[in-house]
Amino acid sequence: MAAAPETRPSKTRLLRLAATVNIAAVAVALLALWLLPPLFAPPPGIADPGARMAFWGRLALWPALVLFLTVGGVLVARARSVALNPIDDAESRFYRVSQRVLTNTVEQTLIFVPALAALVAQMPLPDLGFARLATALFVLGRLLFWAGYLIHPYVRAPGMAVTLTVNLVVLGWALVLAIV
Repeated sequence: MAAAPETRPSKTRLLRLAATVNIAAVAVALLALWLLPPLFAPPPGIADPGARMAFWGRLALWPALVLFLTVGGVLVARARSVALNPIDDAESRFYRVSQRVLTNTVEQTLIFVPALAALVAQMPLPDLGFARLATALFVLGRLLFWAGYLIHPYVRAPGMAVTLTVNLVVLGWALVLAIV
């Protein structure tokens, strides 16, 4: 008697699908960063350096909020866990995922926030709407990463792709402005 064919997708097929979704997420993020900045006009009166840094501070608040939410996720996971000692006792999947999301969010935020400050300080005034859009996409990418990771590790990839794309563009543009 022949064995029934496997109905679950193979690991190779899942990896191909994840790669396709990642490429699509990068493409969407790049298109958004290229086409949508005019919809995110900067507020009036931010020509002087102090006003620009105040503008950056308002933008930096959003990644800080996401970071705070991920800390809250770890706290909730600890409260729901039967593990009294997180070092010695078994941890739930939600707890482990929340810890990994927090770690990655700290890393990504430590790249994004200073790069955004450098960009806002240097970029031409008419282009400052880009900073608002980049911040919105960064926050969206982090939330997609977290939600996707809770579903399955492969599903976190689009959020990571959006975050990485935003970080590379913001950091790259800030570097170009610093060198030129």
